[in-house]
Amino acid sequence: MEGELDYYDVWMSVLGRTDRENDFRALLLEYAEVEFDIELARSLVLVSLHEPIGVLALADLSGQNHPKASRTLARLEALGLVGRSRGADQRIRTATTTTAGRQIVDRIDRGRRRLLADVFHDWSAADQATFARLSQRYGDRIEELITNRGRTAP
Repeated sequence: MEGELDYYDVWMSVLGRTDRENDFRALLLEYAEVEFDIELARSLVLVSLHEPIGVLALADLSGQNHPKASRTLARLEALGLVGRSRGADQRIRTATTTTAGRQIVDRIDRGRRRLLADVFHDWSAADQATFARLSQRYGDRIEELITNRGRTAP
């Protein structure tokens, strides 16, 4: 259909532009006015979203292997941004953000809002609401497909 956007082409275009994760994360840290290692910032945010979190869970969420996730948590702990303690299962140490870590995450959150304000500055409120609703629906469906992978045919 001439003049209409093909959702597949749009999806591939968006993925191609956002697949440059470190470029996007660097931009986000600029908006947050945070000078920090990109990977450490990502892990700190993941800890704050899923705390208390163990090394294996962080490795899974961040796509890192266990040793790298363990080193990342150790670096964040050495910087005073996370604290580590034994959880209910005494064999597992979990990480939580410290006050200093939470302050950085809060700055990143404010930077994210400034970045989105720039992205959507010329969008109507209705377009923004539609985008949010459809993005949520898209994400929910992707999560459902991942969760049910191998259980049902597409």
